[in-house]
Amino acid sequence: MKNSKKTILLLCLFGLLLNIPSIHSQSIKETEIFNWFDKNAGIESLDIKNGPAHLNFDRTIGNQHRYYGADEFKKGSINYNGQDYFDVYLKYDIFADQLILRPYDLQNTTKIELIKANITHFKIGDENFVKLKDLNNSSFKGGYYNETIIKNNQALYIKYYKEKKKNIKEELDLIDYKPRYEFILWKDSKFNLINEKKEIIALFPESKRNINDFYLMNRSLRKENPPLFMKNLMKYINN
Repeated sequence: MKNSKKTILLLCLFGLLLNIPSIHSQSIKETEIFNWFDKNAGIESLDIKNGPAHLNFDRTIGNQHRYYGADEFKKGSINYNGQDYFDVYLKYDIFADQLILRPYDLQNTTKIELIKANITHFKIGDENFVKLKDLNNSSFKGGYYNETIIKNNQALYIKYYKEKKKNIKEELDLIDYKPRYEFILWKDSKFNLINEKKEIIALFPESKRNINDFYLMNRSLRKENPPLFMKNLMKYINN
């Protein structure tokens, strides 16, 4: 019902704009109209504001944190409950696999944990994330994955997550977060786990020599940045 009301109001708004002579000849992007409506209607009236407050009382070692990338909100977009929202500020808690929203009002310090069941996909900066479910292998972690399209019938999905352990340091009980990754390749109409080199070779037996060479030439990248290593490897194999 809320989405239908929003659609009706947007159609009315668009009709009014078309009837204003000074604006009639201008091209109005759909994204800009939705942004105008969302900001003027207020976050309280939108489906996206539903969810509990996000609280984080972590005391960590150094500058460690539980989030994807940096511990800060970045501009992005989201499909929530069938509705697209643009230019919203998001942060992804990869420890809890939870997407966090900061309301438009910068003076509002409340952070909202968005309801996962209502999220189809989202974007933070230039990175696309999709929610994978009903995977053909029950050993997959599931949840949100970073998506990189390799070609028409192949896509690489990277699951970012963190494991934590307590670390006693100077009589303080601190959290030590360790980044972890799960790599999945959509190929041959199914999801394939590719955490190990042998799993990749099994999918690309004709490229075994190239795969071995790539591993040999990029050992430091694999250690320092496993996601970038895997993205580059998939491009290398398919060139």
